[in-house]
Amino acid sequence: MKISKSMVAVAAAATLVLAGCGSDSGTDGGSSEASAEGVALAEEAAAMVDEYRSVPTPDDLGDSIDISELEGERIFSIPIDSGAEFYADGEAAMAAVAEEAGVEYVTFPSDGTQTSYQQGIQQAINSGAGAILLNGPLPETLGPQIDAAREAGIPVVPLHINDMDSGVSDGLEYEAFAPFNLAARLMALDAIAHHEGVPVNALIIQSSETGPAEGMVQTMQETLDEYGPEGSKASVMNVAVPQWSTRIQDEVQSNLLRDPAINAVLPIYDNMATYAAPGIQQAAAGRDVPIFTFNGTPSILQMVADGTVAMNVAENPDWVAFVNMDTVFRAMLGEEPIEGVSGPVRVIDETNVDETGDPPRSGEGFGDEYRDAYRELWGLS
Repeated sequence: MKISKSMVAVAAAATLVLAGCGSDSGTDGGSSEASAEGVALAEEAAAMVDEYRSVPTPDDLGDSIDISELEGERIFSIPIDSGAEFYADGEAAMAAVAEEAGVEYVTFPSDGTQTSYQQGIQQAINSGAGAILLNGPLPETLGPQIDAAREAGIPVVPLHINDMDSGVSDGLEYEAFAPFNLAARLMALDAIAHHEGVPVNALIIQSSETGPAEGMVQTMQETLDEYGPEGSKASVMNVAVPQWSTRIQDEVQSNLLRDPAINAVLPIYDNMATYAAPGIQQAAAGRDVPIFTFNGTPSILQMVADGTVAMNVAENPDWVAFVNMDTVFRAMLGEEPIEGVSGPVRVIDETNVDETGDPPRSGEGFGDEYRDAYRELWGLS
């Protein structure tokens, strides 16, 4: 059920035991205390987050397709950065699915630069690929290259770039989406729940050149405005993908020193947390400044287990690989695309991180029903 601050205010006013309560925010430089309305909002936020802590199950996967005629074809993938752990895991998972289908899978060694994406598309065309995947690079920045691929009869399929409610990228027919805005909403809600009625002063870390960034930032801001205690707000720092390792730590540290009331850090991608955490440690070691993030990368789930990261809205790269490859197979076969297709998420925190393995492993904690469901969908079982 959707709540509003006015609804919560009425309920809080009626709860006299809460009306006289206040709790220190636990942050130096921040004098805000929990209000009755804030406590009620935090409890509602916690309940909404809790709905996503359990293992997801596969929903309707669409019409069955016969992929036997694709055997021997080649799929060429261009990740946003082939060295980033999340993308490396995803590429390996898609390669495994392709192998099971008898399809060759090639990952281009991109480095996060536009030049590498352009080179990758040209190499795919030259190699006679049956499909080109944009696993992160924005199609609107690669118009001439995409046009050249389509002229060669090669479908170009963006993956994990746009939110599941955004619609297919202009000029393209097939796309596999991701639950970016849902993840952003859950991150902000959990930050609200964590602070138990104290206003949330969040630092959002984004990379504006990536497709989901604008929507995720807007969703977090709107969620804090709608569900956060009075006085909640967010500031935004922007760091380009190739500069994460050199700039995030210093800029997080600078922001925390400049604004001692910051009490939550929300990186839109969890690899950012690798660099944000030491910045928090250096600038705010004695303050409660938890990290809430998105992706489900094993090394960051280990940071959840260690208590360095408070929460990760996790995807399963293996499940996402099946979603992505189903979309690509349909494109190669000329079948109807599935509107808004996306993998699920699961909120991982201290309550369930042990289900992801010790140490955490990619895709662990999501069950395995989806694998058999897709194999049956494709005629492989």
